This record gives sequence, C-alpha cells and structure tokens, in this order.
Amino acid sequence: QVLHTILLALLACCAIVATPVRAWGDLSHEVVAEIAARELGPQARALVEDLLGDRASQALRENAGWADAIRAVEGLGMTAPYHYVNFPRGSCSYLARRDCLGGRCVVGALERFARQLRESTDRQQRIEALKWVLHLSADVHQPLHAGLGEDRGGNDLQVRFEGEGTNLHALLDSGLLRQRKLRACAYADALQAEQPAPSPRAVRWDAGAPVRWAEESCQLVAALYPPGSTIDRAYVERVRPMLEARLLLAGHRLARLLDAIASDTAP
Repeated sequence: QVLHTILLALLACCAIVATPVRAWGDLSHEVVAEIAARELGPQARALVEDLLGDRASQALRENAGWADAIRAVEGLGMTAPYHYVNFPRGSCSYLARRDCLGGRCVVGALERFARQLRESTDRQQRIEALKWVLHLSADVHQPLHAGLGEDRGGNDLQVRFEGEGTNLHALLDSGLLRQRKLRACAYADALQAEQPAPSPRAVRWDAGAPVRWAEESCQLVAALYPPGSTIDRAYVERVRPMLEARLLLAGHRLARLLDAIASDTAP
C-alpha cells in the first residue's frame, strides 16, 4: 500500500514536469480520448467506466497521458520504445523482424496491450492495458512516430516557430495545435464540425490494424519536413489540417478498437 501511494505521487509529479518532446502533447492525447469517448458503443463505454471508475469522457481524458508520465519514473524508462516505430528511409512497409525487435515498438506494444485487455483475468493488468491502448492508439497516428530513426523522429531537427527555437517533433506534437487556443473538448467539437466522419472501412479494427496505421503515418512523413528552418504561415496552413485529420481518425479508431474488445469480453 505504501509503495502504491509513493508511485501515485511520483506519477503526479511527472505529469507536471514532463517535457514536450514526447508523443503527441497532452492536448492531442486528450482530443483523441474525447473523440473516442463520444463514439463508444454501450458495451465499450461500460468497460471503460468499470475499469477507470468515472464517466467515459472524463476517464479517458484524464488517463490519456499516463503512458508518458510513467516514462519519467525511475526504472520505467524502458517503455520509451513503445511509443514509436522507425522505418528505413524510402520504405513504409513494416517488417516486424526489422522494425520491432522483441515487440518493442508502437505496433508491437499496441498489439500486445490490446490482447492483454481482451484476454487477461487480472483486473489491474486490464486497467493498465486500457491506459496503454488509449495512449498508443494516438501515438501511432502521429506521423513522426513512424518516421526516421536517424533524426529521432524529428527531435534532432531544429526549427524556428513564432520567433522561438524548437524541434520539428515538438512542433507537430503540440506547437501547431496549441495555436488554436482550444481546450480538448472544444477542439474535438471543432474537428467533428469541420471534417467529415471517417468511413466504417477506414476505422475498422482487426489484427492488422496497428500495422496499417503505422504505415499510413509513415507515408505522411516526407510531407512534414519544412523546406527551411523557419516555419512560415504556408507550412502551418498545409500541415495542421493533416495533423488534425490524424487526431480525428485516431479517436474513431480507438472507439472501434474498444468496441471490438468489449464485444469479445462481454458476459
């Protein structure tokens, strides 16, 4: 009990001090969570609320950043590879033996935690699996999380945006999106109003979905590299809609994933 209390305190601190150069920023993860909550079927909604102990929209938003927070806890940094997959330059065809050794990439981790959520009989394992599925379903839709290892998914590419230095990865995680000055629920409202809902075929869940999602992200990577080091308005107007489309798609796909698991595990 004491150890559990200490871990919770550490996680709370980590949520405050975590750096922005990680998977989608908190806002992005919360937007995906909010969209998913709105799209859940009744069985998946009941599953989420049972495991996380609150109404689905609140529970998913509050836990959307959990998998980033635990990376800062001593001894848990080993989970960092779960958040991305690197493709070789010029290829977006996923090969597990090349791109995901030991299942230590976002594709392998999402597959594993989805299976754990479906099959485990241990309640705590299922709670943690749900938090991972929630987070990684968003991560795999951030294109630079399926990018090049040589520049660490854009983390090593320095750019200037609105007069300040940053890196391309951080810019796409949160910098461009925060320009709209919207909180997660309002951002979800905006995306659902501005863009058509994805087709059922585009959001279906099956065993091959994590690979498809990562390959899709990879195919967008080249278009996200700016022609120079200064980010201008033309770049923002071209790239931000691409990122927002990925957020909307991730939310719908997460809902369908949870629907499928809830259907399989319903009594």
